[in-house]
Amino acid sequence: MSTAELLREIVRLYAREQRRFAKCGDGTSTVQCHVLTELYREAGMTQQALAERLGLDKGWISRAVDALATDGCIEKLPNEQDRRSSVLSLTVSGRARAGCLEADLNQHAAQLLESLPVDAHLQVQESLQILLRALSGQDDRVRACDGLKLRPAVDGDWPTIERLLRAEGLPREGALEHLADFVVGEIGGALVCTAGLEIYGDSALLRSVVVAPIARGRNCANGMAQSLVTHMRRLGARVVPTASRSRQQYM
Repeated sequence: MSTAELLREIVRLYAREQRRFAKCGDGTSTVQCHVLTELYREAGMTQQALAERLGLDKGWISRAVDALATDGCIEKLPNEQDRRSSVLSLTVSGRARAGCLEADLNQHAAQLLESLPVDAHLQVQESLQILLRALSGQDDRVRACDGLKLRPAVDGDWPTIERLLRAEGLPREGALEHLADFVVGEIGGALVCTAGLEIYGDSALLRSVVVAPIARGRNCANGMAQSLVTHMRRLGARVVPTASRSRQQYM
């Protein structure tokens, strides 16, 4: 099976299982599900724009919108740019209903991921991020590292840190002993970068700087460097030349 065929088969089976699991929340039709989740992400669309976005028949969209409006989930506001159409937005109850649907679908997705080996989670996360950018037409090379959350490393991070270091041919010896002086970065809950210091009295040696392929070119290492400098100053240390075993080009 080719990559394209594999992707289509995964999407087909996943969509089928999502519909079966969530049952569209509270018995809502599949089309109404699509309308709710799309307006939950972007309010203020016309019915025509909604039909084009979802790629569904205008008649289906019209019936779904009317049903949701009758239930008090959608409000139709005048379109100032075109008086012949209305702008659709979710009401308070509509957002609550869509939020419950989102929670159900996310729970189902999480259950599917639980069946994967723990060491495969990062790989899956990276692949899905690449696919997401391809589908949304985004180019990570021209964006900052949005969504990056930096924090001190903890013991539970070591397996992922070790995999990142091994993947780039960076030495792992001694890194675990200095884990308290490491920082890690997460995007969407996935650990995608790390950098650490080795503290020797009033000196700090920068080592083990690595960024996963999915996050490279997005200036993620700059944030880590700033975090480490703050940490270093807090300890009263000063930087000495970077260890040759660090991959500075990833910064």
